[in-house]
Amino acid sequence: MNTNMIADAIYDFLITKHERVYRNSSPSSPTFPYVVYRIESVTDSTPSEDFYIYVDIYEDTNKSVRVMEDLADSIDNELNDLVINTDSFNAHFMREGRQFVDGTELISEQVIFLRYNTRIYFK
Repeated sequence: MNTNMIADAIYDFLITKHERVYRNSSPSSPTFPYVVYRIESVTDSTPSEDFYIYVDIYEDTNKSVRVMEDLADSIDNELNDLVINTDSFNAHFMREGRQFVDGTELISEQVIFLRYNTRIYFK
């Protein structure tokens, strides 16, 4: 398993959707909106491995949700059921959930959480 290879492939996809994409966490004072993604290993089910891939879209609470929702739709419409083929692996993304959290639950941000169950076959 090479988590960095998977992260690079996800980054390459996400950067085509938005210019501010970060792995695991954002800078301390990010420009809104922005995307943070992270990877969690779930199960080794040889010959594949299943991962949870999280893609979170953040927006300032003083802004309309429309831009954030459009960005989430743009990402999800392509990432859900996408198969990424590289020289090292094939990855199949299946959306498992989408959740909106407004600014009353967070201090200064509203967010859409996307979660994908991703089956990866290494070559």
